[in-house]
Amino acid sequence: MRNHTKLLSVVGFICLPGLSFADDAPAAPPLTGLAKVLDESGITATGHVSASYQTNFNNGSTLGGRAFDSKTDSFTFNQAAITVSKLPTEGFGALVNVIVGDDGQVVNGSYGDGSSKFNLTQGFVQYATGAFTVIGGRYVTLAGYEVIDDSLTPHISRSFLFQNAEPLVHTGVRASYKLNDQVTGYLGVNNSAVAGFATDTNKQKTIESGVALTPIAPLSIGIYDYYGVDAQASNYLDIVAAYKVSDALTFALNGDYFRAFSKGAIPGGEIKGVAGYASYQLTELIGLRGRIEYVNVKPDGVKSDSVETFTGTVVVSPAKSFDILGEVRYDTDKKAYSIFPNGDTTKDNQGDVAVKVIYKF
Repeated sequence: MRNHTKLLSVVGFICLPGLSFADDAPAAPPLTGLAKVLDESGITATGHVSASYQTNFNNGSTLGGRAFDSKTDSFTFNQAAITVSKLPTEGFGALVNVIVGDDGQVVNGSYGDGSSKFNLTQGFVQYATGAFTVIGGRYVTLAGYEVIDDSLTPHISRSFLFQNAEPLVHTGVRASYKLNDQVTGYLGVNNSAVAGFATDTNKQKTIESGVALTPIAPLSIGIYDYYGVDAQASNYLDIVAAYKVSDALTFALNGDYFRAFSKGAIPGGEIKGVAGYASYQLTELIGLRGRIEYVNVKPDGVKSDSVETFTGTVVVSPAKSFDILGEVRYDTDKKAYSIFPNGDTTKDNQGDVAVKVIYKF
């Protein structure tokens, strides 16, 4: 699941009282019942539940250009997710990841069907031998810094790049080969570069290729490319770099370039952008995160439009299994044409405040 994607972040805006953690916590009790059976079988089961409240300053309108967090003045049940897997380093294995909630409906929408809040985000079989691994089925994309999983993504809101330029999931076959501790290569064939369509209506496929690099211990780099021929040819290039300055401080950079080539009466266009991330773990209780992003959208024959976003988040973790996130976000639009509704009009900016709780098990 996008292993190169780790949670990193930057600027905080809330201070909450600190709680101390005991250094001599008691040892975990021995496993019994179902937990013991799963442990002995090599099967792992993890999950989370998340819910949020958000208010924006768009005079009652939904937030433009946003899918996972477009509502205003509303409580949202985002995700109830569970992942069950058995992925041995040798031989056959499998993974199933299910999400139920409003976010499941958003992911389904990327397939062209957003009617159900139940989503099979991942379901694949795996075969591994030595340095070689191959998976087949449905799986999340290699591209991007942010992820679908609420317990692993750094902010409450998703970046413009995440939901407007990057694919979310793919259906197909992906192989990887670990050359050494510094280099892992990827090659795959999928149904669609952009949306990972559940229904494939033609023989054309998308080629997925990439490499994950760790040239030095604190630095990780992922370079991934998707080239597809469907109704029209398209190419998507993604680069992610993360640098761990210390145990408390990490920076990351995500750059994307997507190009759809015009074909007959079907117009093309391009999306390009970059997002910067930083995180600072102030204490065991409080972490500060931030994101700055620039995205340019240029449909063929239309003036380009540029969007900038600024996000600050604080994470309070009173327990390892429980996180409370508070976020402030401000978006601006260069207004070649505005995408930000504001009541009966449009504006060149939008902002919002949100709180999310996540319980992990």
